[in-house]
Amino acid sequence: MSWEFETPPPVLERGPWVATASGGFWSLLEPHPQDVSIRDIAAGLSRTCRYAGQIRDEVDFFAVTEHSVLMLEWLEEQGIIEHCEDALKVLLHDGSEGYLVDMASPLKALLPEFRKIEDRTQTAIDMAFGLHAARLSKEIIKSIDVRIRMDEREALINEPALSEQKRVVWEHTPEMEGLGVEIRGLSPREARETFLRAFVRVCENLPMRNIDNLPRIERQLLEARRLLGEPETAALSI
Repeated sequence: MSWEFETPPPVLERGPWVATASGGFWSLLEPHPQDVSIRDIAAGLSRTCRYAGQIRDEVDFFAVTEHSVLMLEWLEEQGIIEHCEDALKVLLHDGSEGYLVDMASPLKALLPEFRKIEDRTQTAIDMAFGLHAARLSKEIIKSIDVRIRMDEREALINEPALSEQKRVVWEHTPEMEGLGVEIRGLSPREARETFLRAFVRVCENLPMRNIDNLPRIERQLLEARRLLGEPETAALSI
């Protein structure tokens, strides 16, 4: 049975929860695809600064949403993105951080229970947007995610930490290069709008791999259009 036809218990009956931007609740231990909202994801990700906020003084902020949009745009420029689900898999690859946090990798490695919570959250997001239909592999996304950090660190991290991070990377992968993208350091509000516009653009212009995802994505698309103050009548590509 598809999750759309399930009736999960109320979030308040599913253990610990956090409040969301839309006024709802997110279950930390038993998240469900029906609880997923592009509004809440965009709000959380755009207000979360990467690198635990430990960036250069001259850069006020670097949102997870800016990071995700830069990855998507680079893959589009390379001609790698062909379908809506593939684009959304990139755009939402850090979606769990919208409900949780962008925890620094060394700290996350010390907290295996957090990884389980994060994985449950990401699974619910993937189901809500039908990302099982995506053909873009996790390995490709991960490799781009690693490469873009070279660009980000160059723009955001001070010495001597910058050189030490480069040394660690090149010690294991001496051929590692960045993507060559521009880090703009958008404000949270700008980063949120950029993210939502990217979401609307790919949903409206890219064909779907699985037609069954149409109602799932359309519901989220209507919400994104409302947040941007755009008409809600445009049809999705199928």
